[in-house]
Amino acid sequence: MRRHRFEPAALVMGLVLLTLAVFFLLDAGGVWDLRPSRSGPLALGGLALAAAAGTVTQGARTVRARRGRRRP
Repeated sequence: MRRHRFEPAALVMGLVLLTLAVFFLLDAGGVWDLRPSRSGPLALGGLALAAAAGTVTQGARTVRARRGRRRP
């Protein structure tokens, strides 16, 4: 099996979506009241966190690749 790169942004987004799914299940079961005014910011905040994680990861990979090219 081929090895894949670790993608922190995908991990963060997966955790956010999993959390939202649990919230929606709790809302469907009547345990918790989830209004669209609450779920929207949660989803957008998760997207922002995933974007930040992806940006930091790409920056770290770019710096690491540049350092590797400098050394003979």
